[in-house]
Amino acid sequence: MNMNKMLRSWNSEYYVALECKDLQANAMAVDSTGTFVLLAGRRFLAVTDLDSDFVVHKFPRQSKYAVGAAEWNPTSFHKELCVISSNQRLEVLTWRTEELIQNFSVRAHTRVITDLNWHRFDPNILASCSVDTFIHLWDLRDSRKPTLSLSAVAEASQVRWNKISHHLLATAHEGDIKVWDQRKGTAPVQYIAAHLAKIHGLDWSPTSENHICSCSQDNTVKFFDTTNNRRPECVLTTNAPVWRARYTPFGTGLVTAVVPQLRRGENSLLLWNTANRNTPVHTFVGHRDVILDFEWKKQHPDDTDFRLVTWSKDQALLVWKIDNYLQKLCGFEPIESKDPFKSHEYSENFRFFKKTSPKVQPLQQEFSLLNIHIPNLTILKMDAVARHVLVKATINNFVAILKVNFPSAYPHGVPPGFEVVKEGSNIGDSIAAQLLQMLTHLALQRVSKNRTCLESCLRQMVTTLEQLSSDTENKRVYTRPYMDPHNIFNNSDVYIPFPRTSGAKFCSVGMLVCFGQPVHARRLSMKADISPRTVSSTPRALSALENTYSKRPDDYMTVSAFYYQRQRSRAKQNYMKFSKAIVHIYDALGLFFVNKQLAEEYILDGDVGTICKHNAAAAAVVGRWDLVQTWTLAELVAGPQQADEENSWSNHPFGNKLMESLISDYASQHDIQMAAMLCCIFGKEHDVSVRKSSLKSLLSPVQLVPGKKWLKPESSPYHTIPPADIVADGWVLPMLRTTRSTSLDNLTIEGPLKIPAPKTAPNSLYEYYKTAYAETLHRWGLIYHRTEVLKFMCATPEVHKGVEFISDCKHCMKPAKFGSCGSCKKLTLKCVICHLSVRGSANTCVLCGHGGHSKCMKWWLSFHDTCLSGCRCKCLMQTAGMLCP
Repeated sequence: MNMNKMLRSWNSEYYVALECKDLQANAMAVDSTGTFVLLAGRRFLAVTDLDSDFVVHKFPRQSKYAVGAAEWNPTSFHKELCVISSNQRLEVLTWRTEELIQNFSVRAHTRVITDLNWHRFDPNILASCSVDTFIHLWDLRDSRKPTLSLSAVAEASQVRWNKISHHLLATAHEGDIKVWDQRKGTAPVQYIAAHLAKIHGLDWSPTSENHICSCSQDNTVKFFDTTNNRRPECVLTTNAPVWRARYTPFGTGLVTAVVPQLRRGENSLLLWNTANRNTPVHTFVGHRDVILDFEWKKQHPDDTDFRLVTWSKDQALLVWKIDNYLQKLCGFEPIESKDPFKSHEYSENFRFFKKTSPKVQPLQQEFSLLNIHIPNLTILKMDAVARHVLVKATINNFVAILKVNFPSAYPHGVPPGFEVVKEGSNIGDSIAAQLLQMLTHLALQRVSKNRTCLESCLRQMVTTLEQLSSDTENKRVYTRPYMDPHNIFNNSDVYIPFPRTSGAKFCSVGMLVCFGQPVHARRLSMKADISPRTVSSTPRALSALENTYSKRPDDYMTVSAFYYQRQRSRAKQNYMKFSKAIVHIYDALGLFFVNKQLAEEYILDGDVGTICKHNAAAAAVVGRWDLVQTWTLAELVAGPQQADEENSWSNHPFGNKLMESLISDYASQHDIQMAAMLCCIFGKEHDVSVRKSSLKSLLSPVQLVPGKKWLKPESSPYHTIPPADIVADGWVLPMLRTTRSTSLDNLTIEGPLKIPAPKTAPNSLYEYYKTAYAETLHRWGLIYHRTEVLKFMCATPEVHKGVEFISDCKHCMKPAKFGSCGSCKKLTLKCVICHLSVRGSANTCVLCGHGGHSKCMKWWLSFHDTCLSGCRCKCLMQTAGMLCP
């Protein structure tokens, strides 16, 4: 027996009861007294005392099988007994005087045991279920064989005794639930077709004998009444497959955890109110890895607080305190609880630790980190004790005073309250309602993830008021109560927006440029009730304009005045202000799937397994867990390739369809980065047989129908990057002039892609993805990464069509593009300085044509300005004048 002392660290919501990396435990159980926790793994069994600080008892375990499930006896009669499952065997253990002793082990299952559960009322009865489709009921007084064996067609993944009835138990088989009565033989008494995917967890209601809930791979938790099993009473829908769903010991609450095998970055538990299933009422955030199991801690007699114990793959045991406000959110009215740290059952060490570890005040910390220099906003008061903030925003003619009240539960799923103070504010009720709606929506988004929201809401307040002020001003300017019917310019044309005075455009990669006409400029442009079209339409219109302004003939605006906001002659004297439009540039990279950091970290060199593993790690760093899953899947499917054609990648049973589906899916989501990376990586040559088979299938070049518009701009997988080839009647993809076994050509592509494409050119899509991604890398300045991508292009690069100098061979006088003549095979250039034939670097005058070795020319022209050949050409000056006029 080993005794380790573990220091508990505190958070405002939980404390760390144990953190021990070497345990590698994957099963947890809390005893019926709420004092001891059993942690079980392949190498160790450990028991820790939640009421005594810093002590954990470890016991080595010699087994090649991991522990599948663990559970303490729930009755007070045998509270010292616990049981664990390992492969096909059950091991019953006794915890006594700080020793964990094995009583006996039983074996009747022929396949792995998937779950076990003690009887709630009989301390000697235990149920186990297995992949072998059997459910065995054991009596510890005679453990030689099961007292009852229940048989099902499909494997049993869960078994649970009813919490009220002494005779009922439920089991899960794939997506179905069976309810058994041990008094009525070996046939189920109820059958429920619950889910279309595998059920991961079952839990009986603690208050109703006939109610049970099930959680499944289909992202749902369903609640059934076993007396009416045709349809669920209600369904709770989540964003991920649910591993466990268990009722709370108070109110109508439910706690859920995601499936650990998914590794989606969801390391938190969700607390729901089953009476309102739209969104969770709280999120327990603290673990650094997926949660393996959780249980409710038994309350002490003098303790009305509820506690939740969780065990994660990060090998940390956390104990969560369920505050009164969380109990109220679950429909339970708690009784005022005593301080658990004053209880005699808590040790002096634990009380000392609480005194010396003050809790961090989240609101006070948020106030201290708040940026008080927000434009157009003044913070009037911040009170951390009263938990409210008073701010004043002044935008144009709008003045708004906002009071923000913070509940005690903020920011853990509970948003602050917003109130517009009428005294001192001049905004109307409709504007105030719009402002409050916007702030409440933003606050709910933030606190649903347990994030603070004060500064974000204050900035949103300024932005919203600016927008509402601008809209109000526009409405006032454009809505004129009187229009003279005799005025030629008072027609519908006057309300046509000014051309090119506002707009938005995505420039380069991830940059959004927005521009518009200022309010003051719009006011001036509408002064004469005309638009640029009416000003420049006809001489008659100009004449009528002069007649209209006969008293001030120079006061009317020209077309240029609309664009530059200037007025002629007398108007210049009256309006000396020059209104400037503001151009806003936003970093919109977060709106796209492409990521510059990923582009810098991704690699394309090496074997497929190494590339996928490296790229998965890069995606994990930026928090793209969906890409981590894809790269991990790609690595598993690729696997080690053999040298024979039979086991090559092109013949893999999942390779072709899976890669085609992944690439098409990412392209349809405009994630051109991932689509292009998969096209490059899985087109690499794995063996000689693949090369031969690929080259044979690619001898005839792919031809597209000339001018066929089968990929329009609006259907481009990445619409901010133009395609590589543009023709008069539409956009087409680049033609493949020659092919080689580098793209996805060594995969046998069958079936249509999601993006419409001609039947003969699926590879053109892959070429397009690589071209578009290479263009993106070029705009980011990642020239090396762009070159790496272009190496996998199948199309031959176009010949350079820029300026080209061709000299005549001095021997045969025929044109020669290179250093040696293609006809006589002699060197074409002879140095005018040293009279030797030039090999290597050379320079020539573009005017007279004389030149030679670069070093020789540099030496001569550093002392002279005329050509050595005697042609009297001033080579440097003449060349500079020609190239830089």
